[in-house]
Amino acid sequence: MLLIEPLYPEVPMFNWERALFQTRKVKRLKQLAHYGAGSFVSPVTHSRFEHTLGVWKLTAMFFRERKDLRAAAILHDIGHLPFSHAVERTLGYNHHHLTEMSIRTEEDISLILLENGISVEKVIQCLNEENGLLGTADGMGLDHLDSFLRDTYMMGEIEQLPKELLPHIRCTSHGIEADANTCAIIMDCVVNDHALFLSPLLLAVDRVLAEAVRLLLQDSPSPIESMTDDELLAELKASNQKGVKELMEVLLYRTDRLSVRESTEEKGLEVNVHKLYHKAPLYNGKPYSETEAGMTQMNRLNGLKKTYNVTIV
Repeated sequence: MLLIEPLYPEVPMFNWERALFQTRKVKRLKQLAHYGAGSFVSPVTHSRFEHTLGVWKLTAMFFRERKDLRAAAILHDIGHLPFSHAVERTLGYNHHHLTEMSIRTEEDISLILLENGISVEKVIQCLNEENGLLGTADGMGLDHLDSFLRDTYMMGEIEQLPKELLPHIRCTSHGIEADANTCAIIMDCVVNDHALFLSPLLLAVDRVLAEAVRLLLQDSPSPIESMTDDELLAELKASNQKGVKELMEVLLYRTDRLSVRESTEEKGLEVNVHKLYHKAPLYNGKPYSETEAGMTQMNRLNGLKKTYNVTIV
């Protein structure tokens, strides 16, 4: 497998890191859409694998000597279900718990870590504490930084290439920090990314997919935790359930039949946008969201909190 991605400069990779990228759980990420069902209707089609490679690169740049944190960056998303968050929320799964379980139980992963003097529990601890990888209570970490930069890059709406921003970004255990201009660009990426994945169409296709999966699993329980997008899609397409067939026809071929209204009507599928990303890069040691310009961007973000009703016409 070519461990190449276009957003950041190349970073030297240790042999044990290359081995982790070659494990089954990490390779599976290549077959999981980062944008969920949104990948069906938008240009944001990269996989969880590209995101993981990007997060690892950033972690290796800023925390060169932290083997535990570099390992955590490679493994941080291996618990994701097919189509990422779209299905997870509706089915009541928690990909963080699944990730921890996989790190503990997958022999190839634990063996690579132990042979290279990296504690399995220390890696899991890195995924449960405040640090530069995941951020702090108010400060953005490298994981979300890559998501926002990568998504907006794929949307064609990024102001500067990510590799051009990196010289203006620092990262410590408190999260990422940057100058005012770079913070503003990053926050624009946060807002623009939310504006797309919380747009009526993308919310609708995620909700339709989740409902189709819920109906499928009612009659035919499957080990969805280990599936890829294609494997789940194949089961959905092969289903004889009328409801599943109708929803998949709309999702794959007739999204023009989706009607999405800002409403709390009960006749359709409800979509509640009540939780938004609230962290920000640090500027002069404090969240950029506390500045006047940052507060304006956060207000734009909070304006996306709505309840929609999705019906098929």
